[in-house]
Amino acid sequence: RAGHPVYFITFAPEPVEGQTLLDVARAQAHFIAEVVRRHPRCGCKPAIIGNCQAGWAVAALASVRGDIMGPIVLNGAPLSYWAGSPKQNPMRYAGGLQGGAWMAAFASDLSGDRFDGAFLVDNFERLNLGNTLWGKYYNLYANVDTERDRFLEFERWWGGYFRMTGEEIVAIVENLFVGNKLARDEVVMEDIPVHLRNITSPIVIFASWGDNITPPQQALDWIIDVWGSEKALVKAGRTI
Repeated sequence: RAGHPVYFITFAPEPVEGQTLLDVARAQAHFIAEVVRRHPRCGCKPAIIGNCQAGWAVAALASVRGDIMGPIVLNGAPLSYWAGSPKQNPMRYAGGLQGGAWMAAFASDLSGDRFDGAFLVDNFERLNLGNTLWGKYYNLYANVDTERDRFLEFERWWGGYFRMTGEEIVAIVENLFVGNKLARDEVVMEDIPVHLRNITSPIVIFASWGDNITPPQQALDWIIDVWGSEKALVKAGRTI
């Protein structure tokens, strides 16, 4: 509405055979570099927005390719995966109770090296079964004259399918959800270390207590994990 050009990156429902997370990161870097090339008179780097899981991908890329990125905006993006409250965030324990990453690998093997994103959506649905099985339908029919379009639009988006290669989902689970390696500065992708401390772009973070997929602790506590205190952040000339 303000007249600024906006570009979107999304995945096709089916992955390219053999693709890895590093391949995806390189593709994103090429895409952003092309956006910069198309606007030579702009004089500044584009702002990059990462919603939810795209947030950690944007943050990781910003740590190694700050030369092409302006401010980064992270909306409900998990970066500190072990953070949370013992009374509020039961999903944090699922990896331990279910034995780590083997279930993701097993599900991928059963489907010919393809992991169905429906498993992830199902996990999110289980966070609030009262809403999944009752609340959202009650709200629809209680407000049937006004809720129809919003309900259908959300369900089409929420139910859209995406699949990943087995290597992709296992890498995500082992390195991030179970290993918490991003906040611990232990992620290395083909000899390329990923250190969130190296992000020089200003960062804008949105977090909400109403978000039960990425609670505020998981969206914010990486700042403490990486920097220790706001004094170290300021001393390094960073802005969050």
